[in-house]
Amino acid sequence: VYKRQTAMSGAFFYLAHNPTAMQKVCKEIREAFTDVEDIVTGPKLSGCSFLRACIDETMRMTPPVAGALPREVLSGGMDIDGHHIPAGVDVGVPIYTIHHNADYFPQPFDFIPERWLSDPSANPLHSSLQAAQSAYNPFSIGPRGCIGKGLAYVELTVTIARVLFLYDLRLAPGTTLGAGSKDLEVGRTRASEYQIMD
Repeated sequence: VYKRQTAMSGAFFYLAHNPTAMQKVCKEIREAFTDVEDIVTGPKLSGCSFLRACIDETMRMTPPVAGALPREVLSGGMDIDGHHIPAGVDVGVPIYTIHHNADYFPQPFDFIPERWLSDPSANPLHSSLQAAQSAYNPFSIGPRGCIGKGLAYVELTVTIARVLFLYDLRLAPGTTLGAGSKDLEVGRTRASEYQIMD
């Protein structure tokens, strides 16, 4: 549950800090629906591609589980990037690190939901879309990936769409809640990045 709350809080943080994205997603939702009660899982909500892009970009920028999901090396060991890792050692790469690797995500510290759109005319980073999709893993991947991924997307999509359909959101003057600050430790200095603990 806390992971979905983190993602939802992050989405509202990034949208409030990025008025252009906020305008686009509100326009998309308000043009797709005429009544809040119509905002339910289905083709119409699935068609809100910019909403999904905002959710995906939020979980790229601030993955709800940002740290490494360790895996134990099995008997015989394994070679990783030219290094032999003996059996019994835990290995892992933090999801935050992968999601901020410029080889997969150009401008990795910028909130750019358009990077997830399949339309080249709407996505200025379209040439890196396939690489981004291959590295995106906020729910982990493979057989140990989160079984609740589908439910999480349903809850996030429906809730965010309903809130943005009903309300105009903006930052209160002087608001810094959730933001990084130059007064914080290394890695937490970006005011445009939603801060979480992992």
